[in-house]
Amino acid sequence: MPKQRTTSTNVRAMFTIGFLGIILAGALHHLLLVTAFTGAPQPLWEVDLTKNGYQGRPPILLGNADAGSMSWVYKQGVVFTEPDVVAAFFVVRDQTSNGAAEQSKASPSDTFRLETIFFNIHKGEYLKKLELPLPTDTHGFLFFPATNGQFIVGIGNALTLYSSDLKTVAQHTVQGKVEGIASPSGETVLLEEAQKVGGQWIEQFELLETERLTVLRSWKSAPQPNQILWGDEIGSMKYRSISIRTPDTEAKPLVSGEEWFCTYWRFINKETIAMCQQGPRPKLSVVSTDGKILHQFDLGLEQMDGPAVASRNGKRFAVPTMHWGWGGNKDPEKLIARVFGLDADKPILTLRVTPHYSSSPNFQTPEGDTRFGWGGLALSPEGELLAVKSGPIVQLYQLPEVGSSTKCVGDCSSENDATNSRPALAHRQPDSPMKMVAPSQLVERTLSWLPADTETAIAANGPFTLPDLNPEERNPPVHGDADETGEIFKSTPVGLFGFKKGLMGKYFKSEKVVLALEGSRHFRTPAGLGEGPYQGCDIAVFASDINVSADAFLKESSGVVLRTEQIEGQQVVVFQEKLEEDTWTTFVAFPKPKIAVAATNEEYLREVLARIKGKQGERALPESLPEWKYVNTHAEFWALRHYDKKGTSSDPTSPLRDENPSVIADEHAIGLTFYFDPDKSKTATVTYLSGDENILPKIQEHLFPIMSEPGAREMHIRYREIAPGVVEGSYDLDHIESAEVFTFVLAALLGHVVAL
Repeated sequence: MPKQRTTSTNVRAMFTIGFLGIILAGALHHLLLVTAFTGAPQPLWEVDLTKNGYQGRPPILLGNADAGSMSWVYKQGVVFTEPDVVAAFFVVRDQTSNGAAEQSKASPSDTFRLETIFFNIHKGEYLKKLELPLPTDTHGFLFFPATNGQFIVGIGNALTLYSSDLKTVAQHTVQGKVEGIASPSGETVLLEEAQKVGGQWIEQFELLETERLTVLRSWKSAPQPNQILWGDEIGSMKYRSISIRTPDTEAKPLVSGEEWFCTYWRFINKETIAMCQQGPRPKLSVVSTDGKILHQFDLGLEQMDGPAVASRNGKRFAVPTMHWGWGGNKDPEKLIARVFGLDADKPILTLRVTPHYSSSPNFQTPEGDTRFGWGGLALSPEGELLAVKSGPIVQLYQLPEVGSSTKCVGDCSSENDATNSRPALAHRQPDSPMKMVAPSQLVERTLSWLPADTETAIAANGPFTLPDLNPEERNPPVHGDADETGEIFKSTPVGLFGFKKGLMGKYFKSEKVVLALEGSRHFRTPAGLGEGPYQGCDIAVFASDINVSADAFLKESSGVVLRTEQIEGQQVVVFQEKLEEDTWTTFVAFPKPKIAVAATNEEYLREVLARIKGKQGERALPESLPEWKYVNTHAEFWALRHYDKKGTSSDPTSPLRDENPSVIADEHAIGLTFYFDPDKSKTATVTYLSGDENILPKIQEHLFPIMSEPGAREMHIRYREIAPGVVEGSYDLDHIESAEVFTFVLAALLGHVVAL
């Protein structure tokens, strides 16, 4: 029975792996992150807008044909209208004739309203609500904070200024429909209206101040797409022409180069702009209005989800980003919010945002992504509070005081900053090999249960609960990257318990595992796609008696059992299923009150059960092997493989195989080891041992030839020779993508290959 990682439908990566000499397909877990990681800041408060009439984003079920013409129903967001007031605005559909706004498809007869809910910043207490009708032909609306507690709403052909007590202060009308942008300072609004004159399109521009909506300047020009504003300073972005001007001055170039033509840009203050820079390594760049790059932040595997959002005083800005991940689904795996000061490259806050995606089509606009980046972030006027809106949930976060930008809240590692040097103890391996401590008594005893010709041992030290071994029903992890990475590594030595779509897991989900150890041998090529068959056994040692859970599992799974046998005096239940072109048989037994075993082969299991009963014999992977000098069995995750020369003819993963077409075939190969302790370091170590003292160049070129895969570059792979013929590789696993690629390749190096 293969590991559940190989039966996932999310087959994503394809690459040739060094001496394997075959093509691998990474069936990696689609792990949706839903909350901030461990140690993330906690909100001052949280409110649920469904209690205030929120119906969704959008509030009506749309099809692909509707999304373009009705994109305005998605528009919603959060702003600070006053230093101590947060406003959340969203669109709702009016009740239908039967009295309910059902999530039925859009209809021409639908009517909508713009609702704005105001909360105080102290406890998130409800203050007031503003409701405004949205005509069916509205084609959209505008919502901007102004100054002095006022705010602006544009609907139809009218721009209306409201006071803090929701009274109309002033109004400005245009001939067509109101379209425009506002200065983050709240002082000005730039309106634009397209007109066709003599067969040519021109734009009518009006710059208004926000105290009374008085027109400061009015002019006409050719269309100016994707403009930004601060006061009277206007940025314009056209292909090969990014410039800054005022209504009274000529445009001056800002930056040049195709990589700068990214629609997500925004003034941070009158002298500074935050822009995205496209390319193989997308960047967030802070650029002065005279074209100098002041700071850059490497986005790595992420991309901007909308333009930056500035505080009114121009000293801080927040940026929404997303990461699509491996799943290939229509929604990103991660939504991230970061807050920056103007005096540093590193964020002062990094926050994983809980996603609330819609079943309707989503898309990106110049104002941001409709899932989150379109209005999802707001900074208080002085930049000391961050409001975050995702779906119906609004949260408020406290930031360090302005002037203390070096203080970081949340993820302070600046994980995507390629220029950021990391603490040596937390991230880099020491210059000299670690002195390994002898395995624990539990590890020694469990190794003694494996047959003597076992080739590979893979282990996870607990205590931990069994991970979800059915990827089709996987619950999202609770804490983010740290827990996700752990789930991936925990799954490897208990993967055989995932038979029948994780049937066994639900009976043992509350039980704590203190050690999980897999022994395996005789690796073979699969008949078609999927993981290659092998002989092996997964052993889980639990912290307490599991008899009750085992009895419940045996009783309730009787309907899908192939047969029941007695092996070495133990009851063994046998399951069988076909995965791809191979039929997998899984043998399950509970030989002791705290032990569960699952095996792929009756002969292998028989030896394990006999040894658990007390049979003596040569230990698998004896302590005399040189590999034990290079593996830390006290790390949370570790593995060791000692190449078996007897099985090379049928083993597609062995470097000893004569007909292996790979250029890294190594007739002197001895073995390899792995260990990773994510609580202590984000760097994993793989050590390759060979009788060839000149093996280093081959290892450097071919052991992990995956640099084109997402997450591979972020591993910062390093190799060094630590003894003649012994090469140590170090792999940074800060990113979940890096961990996914690494674990898949590692499994193949340890014998568990997946073929496509």
